[in-house]
Amino acid sequence: MSHQMAELWRRLESAEDEAEFAQASLVAQLFSGAAFTALVMYLVFSNSTRLSYIQKASLEKRLHMCCQLNTIVAALSAFLNLIQLTEIDNWDLPGKRSMTIDMARPIEWILTCPLMQLSLVIMGGSRIPEYRRTLMPGLAATVLAFGSSTLFVDTPWVFVLFGCGLSVHSSAMFFNRLQIIEHSRGVEGLLEGDSEFRKATLILAGTWFPFPCWYIISPEGIGLITSISVIQLGWAFLNITAKFSLIFYMQRIKDNYCNRLKVQRELKGSFAGNGSANEEDEGKELSGELSACVVETMSDLGMAYNVDRFLTLLREAEVYTLDDIEKLDNVEECAKKTVAA
Repeated sequence: MSHQMAELWRRLESAEDEAEFAQASLVAQLFSGAAFTALVMYLVFSNSTRLSYIQKASLEKRLHMCCQLNTIVAALSAFLNLIQLTEIDNWDLPGKRSMTIDMARPIEWILTCPLMQLSLVIMGGSRIPEYRRTLMPGLAATVLAFGSSTLFVDTPWVFVLFGCGLSVHSSAMFFNRLQIIEHSRGVEGLLEGDSEFRKATLILAGTWFPFPCWYIISPEGIGLITSISVIQLGWAFLNITAKFSLIFYMQRIKDNYCNRLKVQRELKGSFAGNGSANEEDEGKELSGELSACVVETMSDLGMAYNVDRFLTLLREAEVYTLDDIEKLDNVEECAKKTVAA
């Protein structure tokens, strides 16, 4: 009898050890994943120019920043979707809504949707008021905060909070429409226009529209659909469609624009080379390499509007190439060229 009791005790200890090991491994993996995800965000923002400068910079710089924000969105989505495979984020809905949901899903949206709104503001450039860099992400986070809070209360408060979130979302969509008008200086609107900024805004608004509709018919709302498989697949489909559509569209805009810009710079360089061969008749022109360097530097500093003036000053000071820049190794010589210009 004592031998059987000892054997049973060892089995219980072994089961407890395995459960403790599994729980410790899960916590350690989640902590590591969260730490590395935070590191990705830190590296992206710390190695980027201030957003206030980027919004005033060239379209090339703004599109690069939008793609960096989209990289953060993708990283956060990947990490939080993996968390949903575990049971650590499971939450039982209160009241009569008998369903367990993954809390990592609304957390993912709270962290990523504001960045998607921010990318639109950055893409819009200096024609969009600077306060929108705070307002638009803030509205998106507020909407999702109202939506997430419905998971902790029972009816009728669910519908009260849902209505508050829907009102804030309508305000955000109003500003998205207003940004189309501001970006086009009144030429485009919600129903007319052909700019890439308008199309990106419509992609965001169109792919976000089904979310409140799906919420209200799910068990989190009035429960018209109760199949767990259908609900989970629906959320996954909407999430993938919304993020992939906007991210890939912005990536395509950036790639096409950078390719066109590269061709223009190469052509400008070749034209400058041809002009320098006939300098006695037409005078020297700045090399394409120097022009490209000036454009990129001024854009990074948020001073793209001063590029033409700076190029004119270089030309008047007889500085035509990067080699001429390297020869300016003392203050006196620079001062002489400035006075001469």
